[in-house]
This record gives sequence, structure tokens and C-alpha cells, in this order.
Amino acid sequence: NKIQQYLRIVMTSLAAGIYGNFGQANYSAAKLGLANTLAIEGQKHNIHYNTITPTTGSCLTETVMPPVLESRIHFPLVLWLSHEQCQENGGLLEVGAGWIGKLRWERSQGHIVRHKNQGMSPEAVRHQWDNICDFTNATKPANISGNKLTQPITPTPFFASARYVIDNCH
Repeated sequence: NKIQQYLRIVMTSLAAGIYGNFGQANYSAAKLGLANTLAIEGQKHNIHYNTITPTTGSCLTETVMPPVLESRIHFPLVLWLSHEQCQENGGLLEVGAGWIGKLRWERSQGHIVRHKNQGMSPEAVRHQWDNICDFTNATKPANISGNKLTQPITPTPFFASARYVIDNCH
């Protein structure tokens, strides 16, 4: 908690919370957005939030799922994520049958689809679609500060003259 300057919270999610599933839009929309926001808000107080998506059996699936998928097999991961020495925050981990994998976001390099001093057009988007979707040399943004749209953009001459007019009008 804030007074102790240490807390670890491990949330669980269904695979639908990551990948989506028919009829579960509300669940999918809420789960990871909440987890990411809590990780950001808690970080300054050493409060870490991580999410695991276990593949596990239950009493409903015990006749079709092998014992290696019992939920207790995930405890070592939960214990590590809960440990004071664990610095993982905002992590999303899939776990099942003794396997653990971490998921992350990736972004293509993208492509500028407008000509100088002009707007975008659907035709320009279509023409550059392969470049927009090319994940060669992809980046891995971890938070909003990694968003290319929040980075400074070199002003065009039009922008510079418009900025001058705005700044000098009283």
C-alpha cells in the first residue's frame, strides 16, 4: 500500500480479455485497460499490477483437461509476481502446463500518407497499406509516452506561419 511503499497485485483474465471472444466485448474492453491504468497509477508508490491468463482446468472440465492444467500449478508464477524483489509492472503473461510466455504490444514503423501541406486521402492510405502494415523493424511501445503521435513533429512552413499568426493576434 502507499504507506508501506510496496504492494503486488496479480489479476487474472480469460484469453477473451486479450484476444476477444464472441459475446464478451464488455469483459475484453475492461480487463486490460484497467490493468494497464492501475500499473501506471501505482508505480510511483511501488504498487505493481500484473495480469496472468491461465489455461487451466476446473471441475467443469476435469473429464477433458489433463491434470497438468490444474490451477495450483500456476502458484509459482503468482508468488514470484507478488514478491517484493519482482519489478515487473503492467506485465501480461499467459501460463499453462508449466509454460509461461509474456505478451507485449508491437507497432509497425508506419508510413506518411499525405503530401506536403495536404491532407490524407483514402487512395494514399490504400497505396501505402503494405508499408503501414509492415512489422519489419517494429517498435514495442510500453506506455503512452512511446506513442509516435505524442512525439514532437517538425513543423511544416504552413504550421509555422499559422503558429505565428495565432501567437501574434490579440
